[in-house]
Amino acid sequence: MKIGIVTPTFYPYPGGISEYVYHTYFELRKRGHEVKIITTFFGDGLTEFEENIYRVGRSIPILSNGSIGRVAFSLQLPKKIKRILDAERFDLLHIHEPLVPTLCLISLRHSRTVNIGTFHTFAEFSLGYFIFRPFLRRYNKKLHGRIAVSESARNFVDRYFGGEYRIIPNGIDIDRFNRVGKIKKFDDGKLNILFVGRLEPRKGVKYLLKAFPLIKKKLPNSRLIIVGSGPLAGYYRQFVPRAFEEDIWFEGLVTKEDLPSYYSTCDVFCSPATGKESFGIVLLEAMASGKAIVASDIEGYRHVVTHGQEGLLVKPRDSRAIADSIVEVLSNEPLRRMLEENGKRKARQYSWKNITSRIINFYHDKMKVASVH
Repeated sequence: MKIGIVTPTFYPYPGGISEYVYHTYFELRKRGHEVKIITTFFGDGLTEFEENIYRVGRSIPILSNGSIGRVAFSLQLPKKIKRILDAERFDLLHIHEPLVPTLCLISLRHSRTVNIGTFHTFAEFSLGYFIFRPFLRRYNKKLHGRIAVSESARNFVDRYFGGEYRIIPNGIDIDRFNRVGKIKKFDDGKLNILFVGRLEPRKGVKYLLKAFPLIKKKLPNSRLIIVGSGPLAGYYRQFVPRAFEEDIWFEGLVTKEDLPSYYSTCDVFCSPATGKESFGIVLLEAMASGKAIVASDIEGYRHVVTHGQEGLLVKPRDSRAIADSIVEVLSNEPLRRMLEENGKRKARQYSWKNITSRIINFYHDKMKVASVH
């Protein structure tokens, strides 16, 4: 089968969609499918398989869903996309966030094949979907199949565009996070608390920083490691008390190769997101690494972590609850070991091999229906 994958974000730009496309691309090719990716330019740093990637336009940042989204911009975008689709003649076009401008929506508009859309986003409200729903409905009707990465993502998009959605979650590269070495400078016997994520309001790192002094009172031998970058990095440094400067480390954006070692180094992983998370790939990464989790009790996270099984879920924006749960996990070794083992076991269900098999089965189902019509 000849498959085109259209994605609003891709490497070198990091994120859940980039990971999804990267791994499904390789899994599909392993099974004999011809696959091309259509995306845009994100500055320096290309992949090792650029010969199978079309990059159209330039990525520009926009404020979206309490985060910084990216859209492709080029005056020639419609013409270039149409030329690519006409030349490639894909058997199937898999579009991530198919109703989001500009690249994805234009690709759907010009597609003349079987169209599959995957919806990743969760929010309480979308002004864009609400205002442009009448316009977008005709594009939604061009989708032969719809995938949502979680119940949260499905419920969100179904509010504006009803239809049948298959839940196929994000996956995880199990081998990448299994049995890797630790970061030497942090492998000194201290209890390491790890945060991984973009430094923006909805990731909730402010509440973890406020929780850390409470943790230090009960566990003086603890340290907080923050991995990630973002527009508020400087702002969050203001929450670091001078007395704890030596034990709060801002590591910035780390390489894909180094990230598993940070997970391996930690004793507990914390994701204090305030909401608007459709799935929580960082939770899967921590589970695959065999680490106990303390995370916010929000809809997107409940689909990954069961409270008391793979981690402890706490009230969002509650620094004291975050501190109490982290102290509980770090002080109770039997509890921590149980959470780690359960998490590792559950993560295996999300291997990209399993997830891609489910995607391929969905392709075949929808292609059969399309051929009948």
